[in-house]
Amino acid sequence: MMSLSRPQTPPPLPRTSIVRELRPREEVPDAVLVAEVQRGAPGATTVLFDRYARHVERLVWSLLGPESESEDIMHEVFIRAFEGIHALEDATKLKGWLTGITVYTAREWIRRRTRRRWLRFMDEVPETPHVGASEEVNEATRATYAVLSEMNADDRVLFSLRYIEGLELSEVARACDVSLATVKRRLADVGKRFVNRAKHHEALRPWLEGGRWTTE
Repeated sequence: MMSLSRPQTPPPLPRTSIVRELRPREEVPDAVLVAEVQRGAPGATTVLFDRYARHVERLVWSLLGPESESEDIMHEVFIRAFEGIHALEDATKLKGWLTGITVYTAREWIRRRTRRRWLRFMDEVPETPHVGASEEVNEATRATYAVLSEMNADDRVLFSLRYIEGLELSEVARACDVSLATVKRRLADVGKRFVNRAKHHEALRPWLEGGRWTTE
């Protein structure tokens, strides 16, 4: 997977930060952390980034696959998050809020690339979340994102959140800001179209036969 670096703007967490003084950083509730970011407490943005960078990174990879621009997209997500943090009404839902920003940013990227007609996937799959993946898995990964490249942005995001990232239907609905009924209806259609196209890829046939993707 891509190598990540922290945003250059947030300074190191100082000893005087209330986030550090209250309790160890990993135990600070999201609501407290969000309040610290909103008031501009030194180091609070760094703590938030450290806590959720892995989540956003994995989600970007699930949505876009092995893309060379994934790290830039991830940083764009956090830039938008820090700029819009004051609009977050329920700080206990920080993770879901970040997921929504990630989905929106990824969808924008897909649409831009599609309009420019140069959406492409790298010849070699970089290190994936599953260390030591076999060539069979790598081939299936390439084929999966090749099929997804033929879908529109909304359908691709839905499919990726559900079948690649493994979110629950209710989580997909919240991330995409649509009703649960809409998610179920659209996923059924998207799943069928994916399976029909995937049948043309030899690398995906074992997954199809094994029920890797269901359309019910």
